[in-house]
Amino acid sequence: MGKANDTLNMYLSDPVRYADVVNHGLFLGDDVIDPKYLGELDSVEKNPDSQRVRDLKKKYKNQAIFLIIGVENQENIHYAMALRGLIYDTLSYQEQLRGIQKHHEEEKDLQGDEWLGRFGKDDKLIPVITVVLYYGNKPWDASLDLYGMIEIPEVLKAYQPMMLNYKLNLLEVAKIHDLDTYGDELKMVFGFVKYQRDKKALREFVEENQDLFSSVPLETCRTIEVLTNAKEITKYIEKDEDDKEAINMCEALQGMREDAKIEGKIEGKIENNADAFSLL
Repeated sequence: MGKANDTLNMYLSDPVRYADVVNHGLFLGDDVIDPKYLGELDSVEKNPDSQRVRDLKKKYKNQAIFLIIGVENQENIHYAMALRGLIYDTLSYQEQLRGIQKHHEEEKDLQGDEWLGRFGKDDKLIPVITVVLYYGNKPWDASLDLYGMIEIPEVLKAYQPMMLNYKLNLLEVAKIHDLDTYGDELKMVFGFVKYQRDKKALREFVEENQDLFSSVPLETCRTIEVLTNAKEITKYIEKDEDDKEAINMCEALQGMREDAKIEGKIEGKIENNADAFSLL
């Protein structure tokens, strides 16, 4: 796991941002997940023989919904991601099953066929859903389901629905069409990621959202800096009205452009001097 993923994991561990990603990645932007009902879970998925570590995993429980929700952050395309997601979710279901089985073994409250699997007819598992947040530069071209990873012989195509499939819930930052539907901080981060290779579009995005970018929280700035490799943004730190450290991103970008021009002129002079010396 690289620095960018580590930074994004820390940033999205905040319940409000986590809910924002999940609501867009799973529920078409509808506010299904309320951050106040999110709770922490161990990100390690394990069984007696192996274990896998997720990027993030939380439980969600209110009066109507009980879910386990994982978020996997991807800087690069993972061509086996559909299978990887299936493994994570399966391990999570297995962990639930072991907990139920252990309970019945301690209580000795099952008989007959129910005791065989230590799982009662009325026992239920909690749904597990995973969102893949892809923030890389190249368009995602890996399969979005398990079928796309399996070579199915032509004579078996008619029976394909009988084979297990797994759908990947992909949220690709570069293809987000309406950034205004996100919370302010994710809107800024995702906007920078989306437009990082188009300086004109990025400048327009910042200018159109001057109210937001006039005072960007330091954690958000550092996340932008790491994800987009926009070095030296944080050197423009100042104090906001509440005496908290923040950055005026509009001024920072202007300063970075001026610094780049100065560096370019200096490099040009050095090159010219080097050429002159080479003629001596």
